[in-house]
Amino acid sequence: MQPGSFPADGQIAWPGICYWGCSALARAVQAAGARLQRPLVVTDAGVWSALGPRVVSEFAAFEWTLHDGVVSNPSLVQVRQALHVARQHGCRSIVALGGGSVMDVAKVMLACLASGLEPERLLTPEGQTWLAAPSSGDDPLFIAVPTTSGTGSESSSAALIQGDDGRKHLFRSTRTRPGMVALQPDLTLGLPRAPTAHGGFDAVLHALGAWVNQDRSPVGKAMALHALRLCMKALPEVLRAPQSLQARADMQMGAYMAGVAIGLSKVDAVHAMCTPLESRVHMAHAEVLGPIFSVVSRYTVDTVPEPYAEAARALGVPTTGRERDDALALIEAVEALAMQAQIALRFESLRLTPGDASQLAAQAQQSASLPLHPRALAMDEIKSLYLQMAV
Repeated sequence: MQPGSFPADGQIAWPGICYWGCSALARAVQAAGARLQRPLVVTDAGVWSALGPRVVSEFAAFEWTLHDGVVSNPSLVQVRQALHVARQHGCRSIVALGGGSVMDVAKVMLACLASGLEPERLLTPEGQTWLAAPSSGDDPLFIAVPTTSGTGSESSSAALIQGDDGRKHLFRSTRTRPGMVALQPDLTLGLPRAPTAHGGFDAVLHALGAWVNQDRSPVGKAMALHALRLCMKALPEVLRAPQSLQARADMQMGAYMAGVAIGLSKVDAVHAMCTPLESRVHMAHAEVLGPIFSVVSRYTVDTVPEPYAEAARALGVPTTGRERDDALALIEAVEALAMQAQIALRFESLRLTPGDASQLAAQAQQSASLPLHPRALAMDEIKSLYLQMAV
């Protein structure tokens, strides 16, 4: 973007306090003090088995309760389970220890605790009114402790949860964004290669989507570009040397900053088209993103190469000075990252009828990010792009 091209007026809903480093969790708990009342520690069984003994001492001064029932790609069922435990034990604050699924369950559960509404009611006008309202001093304290680096849920205002209708629903509210974040890189050391790679690729596309889209937030753009720089450098390193604390720390910070960027600027058509398709293919998020990115970005730069080319030059990708060629150089660099992360760029068994594609396109059009995509996409174009991904 050119200097002076930003709007004269705007606003930023800044995230909460973020601590990073080897004692990040301890410092966050100490800073929370009396606000950390009867915390519910929300996590999943695998994370708690691996990390519980290492973090439990941080809560020794509190009366706290554990809920380790979160699963990947959570639904409202998991939210209800966590909410039941919180209400049963009178929990008045939340510590989320885990990845994006844990964070998302904790966000929706927090909304229910604070509003008194049941999870399904958050999808009604009454629930949407509560989610859209300003934060209140009475809202529960929420501390996020990410053990993966990718979704950026620890710093964003959105949660993606599967509804009772089988579709994924976006719950967005600055009231449910964590008030404190602890980025402690050693808590990610035991993460296996696949979720490390998948999360890192997701963070790359969060940052790139927030950079190339048409949102005009100067802070969002700055965050997005720096997050993209961090993630594209750290992801290959953390895959090569998974015990490197520096690479883990850089990946954590990149994912966090990408989350801040999408909270300010949203993303692009890649994520907008990903959410509807995920309900059909039942693959890991990054495995759905890879093919969508390859098809959508290459289609986009045929007419709007500039933001991709600008990112290529800022990141030091070899360029020629020709906009479309430089844009393709960036796309190829991201595709190379996907291959290094063992994420395929084509679906092997996706089959779609024209009717399927129309339904997916209609759902993608409901995303707030789609209108921000650098190339305007009409219904027929989105449908065509979906069909190009199918075999």
